Amino acid sequence: MNKPTKRSLKMRFQTKINHGDHTDSYEFTTRGELFHKGNQDYLRFQETLSETESVQTTMKWDGRELMLIRQGSVLMRQGFIVGEETLGRYVTPDASWETTAITDKLLVQWPSGKSRGRIQLTYKFALQGQDTGTHQVRLTLEEDTINE
Repeated sequence: MNKPTKRSLKMRFQTKINHGDHTDSYEFTTRGELFHKGNQDYLRFQETLSETESVQTTMKWDGRELMLIRQGSVLMRQGFIVGEETLGRYVTPDASWETTAITDKLLVQWPSGKSRGRIQLTYKFALQGQDTGTHQVRLTLEEDTINE
């Protein structure tokens, strides 16, 4: 059985949410790891929400669907497939909501050699049937050669 090869990455995560005439932006940089298991690629990183709350985020890519899995003070599972509506779930300590995403754009390019990788995702998102706007997510991925 092949052991998955892990690659350390530096990454920049940017989110822009357009809802009517209002736009929210969120950005952070972190380190993560990229590995291949079976016929899927996994990107895993830690997201800090506050001084006491963090979330382990995993993005699983099979060539067609990008699955977002968040575990920690927030639990979330949401798939993204271009042109399709996908169901998911968002859970906090206080409540659990059904989510839906309609994906307009999905691009996944892993870093290779000296070239950077990127993930671009644009989708319309609803929480318990309520429209939360159009979300644009950009991840810039770069091999982290410091740890090797």
